[in-house]
Amino acid sequence: MSDEEKRASKTAQTEAQPASGADMTAHQDPREKTCQFSGAFVHGVDSKGRMIVPANFREALGDKFVVAPTPDFHNIAIYPMTEWLNQQDKLEELAEMDARVLRLIEQFNKYSYTDCETDQQGRLLLPQKMRAKYLDNCREVEISGAKKYIRILKSEAGAEEDETFQSEFPDPLAFLAEVQRSARGHND
Repeated sequence: MSDEEKRASKTAQTEAQPASGADMTAHQDPREKTCQFSGAFVHGVDSKGRMIVPANFREALGDKFVVAPTPDFHNIAIYPMTEWLNQQDKLEELAEMDARVLRLIEQFNKYSYTDCETDQQGRLLLPQKMRAKYLDNCREVEISGAKKYIRILKSEAGAEEDETFQSEFPDPLAFLAEVQRSARGHND
């Protein structure tokens, strides 16, 4: 990496603002040999539709990746090529069971942009069609790890998700203890 690329990378890293004080990581899970993305950041989208992909996420994505819908078709995802191919395979298997899945495949492929890459400053140009459909051309997004892919949504939607989580799980430990008790009851 040249000195200029190192400076650009460092600048991109310092411009990042963690969402809710979260740290960001992307690492290889030795059990699965796949990327595991976690953490959340808030970044701006410039007038050309570019946003910074956090440095650790870029490293795990590799040089080329795919921008496509999330599995629920509600947000934008950045998939490592292997994970995008896995999504395609899963859909193809389901299409063999139910031909209506072909429609999902068509829609997934319609909004899949392969061979994407970041520029030297770590910015990704989000396709206009994706920005309009999933982000309403907003100027600030939350970029978060979703285990096997990176999720991009409007920052307001990320904040709403956090509030909903708090109301659904006011005591996460009590909920987990309840699930464990229930699982033990089923195993007896």
